[in-house]
Amino acid sequence: MDKFLPFLTWFKNYNRKVFIQDLTAGLTVAVVLVPQSMAYALIAGLPPVYGLYAASIPVIIAALFGSSPQLATGPVAIVSFLTFTSLTSYAKPGEEKFIELAILMALLVGLIQLFMGLFRLGFIVNFVSHSVIMGFTNAAAIIIITTQIPALLGIKVEQKELIFQNLYEIAINLPKTNLYTLAVGLASIAIIIGLRRINKNIPSALVAVIIFTILSYYFSFESYGIKVVGNIPQGLPFPSIPYIDLDLLDRLLGKAFIIALVGFMEAYAIAKFIASQTKQKLDVNQELIGQGLANVVGSFFKSYPLSGSFSRSAVNFQAGAKTGMSNIISACFVIATLLFVAPLLYYLPRPVLSAIVITAVVGLIRPYHFIHLWKTNRYDGISAITTFALSFIMKPDYAILIGVFLSLSLFLWRSLHPRIVRMSR
Repeated sequence: MDKFLPFLTWFKNYNRKVFIQDLTAGLTVAVVLVPQSMAYALIAGLPPVYGLYAASIPVIIAALFGSSPQLATGPVAIVSFLTFTSLTSYAKPGEEKFIELAILMALLVGLIQLFMGLFRLGFIVNFVSHSVIMGFTNAAAIIIITTQIPALLGIKVEQKELIFQNLYEIAINLPKTNLYTLAVGLASIAIIIGLRRINKNIPSALVAVIIFTILSYYFSFESYGIKVVGNIPQGLPFPSIPYIDLDLLDRLLGKAFIIALVGFMEAYAIAKFIASQTKQKLDVNQELIGQGLANVVGSFFKSYPLSGSFSRSAVNFQAGAKTGMSNIISACFVIATLLFVAPLLYYLPRPVLSAIVITAVVGLIRPYHFIHLWKTNRYDGISAITTFALSFIMKPDYAILIGVFLSLSLFLWRSLHPRIVRMSR
């Protein structure tokens, strides 16, 4: 029974001391989760409230059915980016149809992960080289930053499919920069980075949100042309069956598979690292079931695709989380935010959310990883660099597929042409 319902193992030795540790970790993660989830929703092309939806009920489901007690599930930058790029061909970001497709994508991603978990197909992740994901992640981080520049400058730019097109649009609209918006954005970045350097335990993003929301309210930032988040519906969404667009279903399935695979690899990588530190057993298939159920159930509560977060899982682990109860506490904090604080977020300036995104994803750009790969394994280096380069000139899902194909081809080449060293007698 414990194998299928992992949360039952929490209560075997659960006591007041463990609960206090989970409570502390849960609240620590929550103050990071609230601003991050709203910011990451913007990456996905969705209104900020959908990030909060994805950080509520789905987080509870993932905690109950996943095998890693410390894995913090919710909105993440890379999956948000893949969701955005997968849907821009079929609808305009922010519009009702785009939102419906994002919710449908969560359902499809969840069903794929659930299918893989139930049929013990977790081994498939071994066929996707780490070098491919690393190359894509570095490229995605750079692209994500460019998508946030318009909001940081206060200019309106129609998002294009390729980074070079976006940079051109930004360049020709630079004269329209709103200096007040830019000042708020740069000040937010300075606060977030500055507080991190002073003390990493300070929820710097939340501090920036609170400061500029208060300033926006008292000084009427909107009158200076600074965009604010606006109305956020109060409370949890009523559960409903996701709208299924039969005309697009076949085209979305392939993209959903890529998101399911990349999203799970991100979740499993951090869960595996934490398990190596805690000596806990990690079941790859059960983790797939947990992530799959979180996405499926989440789609009934207006969530878009989610995954395990590197940064929040690390915070959860370092804060002393012992069981998945810490994640449930984080989700309850988000639900409380939706129930009681949502109206106050009306005045939150958009450039603050862009600053949160930029400061969060800049850490994903790690050029030294390419150098390390090239020195240790030339074939992995080729796969990483190729995937990285392709991500700038074509849609990310195609870049990943080509990267995986190249990685497998190079692996087969090495297997068929082993290096033989002849030793003399």
